Amino acid sequence: MTKQNKKTSFDKDAYLYRLVNELPVLRSELGLSQNELASIIDVSRQTYSSIETGRRKMSWDTYLSLIFIFDNNKETHDHIRNSGLFPYSIIRNTKMNTTEQLISDIAGMNIDEIKNCLDKQAIHTIETVIMLEYARCNNMSGDEVIKAFDGKRASKAPENNIKD
Repeated sequence: MTKQNKKTSFDKDAYLYRLVNELPVLRSELGLSQNELASIIDVSRQTYSSIETGRRKMSWDTYLSLIFIFDNNKETHDHIRNSGLFPYSIIRNTKMNTTEQLISDIAGMNIDEIKNCLDKQAIHTIETVIMLEYARCNNMSGDEVIKAFDGKRASKAPENNIKD
């Protein structure tokens, strides 16, 4: 059994292992190449490929980025939620039904409180999800989204380019 952080009641390595085994299927369900998904989560294609094939251990940050992407996409949401890949145990308020809740509702915090608690990696992960959803809503590939944002972060994208 793997060592667990005293503050957590879950086994991160088990989540990482399960997600690695499902990555090819999930990526296929989204219709993304390894290169497109790697660009979205800001790793090289070689790094992503090594993770997907099990030659390299996935970091927890990468896991969270991928879970946010897969969970917030209609093609993969149910797969993530029903296959033990979504880390329900890290959501503080387990009495809530988390299948259709806003993250701010689940956390019991308003948006400003959440923003004040985020670090650089969390902000990057959220921006990744925004860019993925932008691509989905506009039927664009990952490369097209990157070009649409002109290499800028999602928070600096022109609002008139984003559909409601």
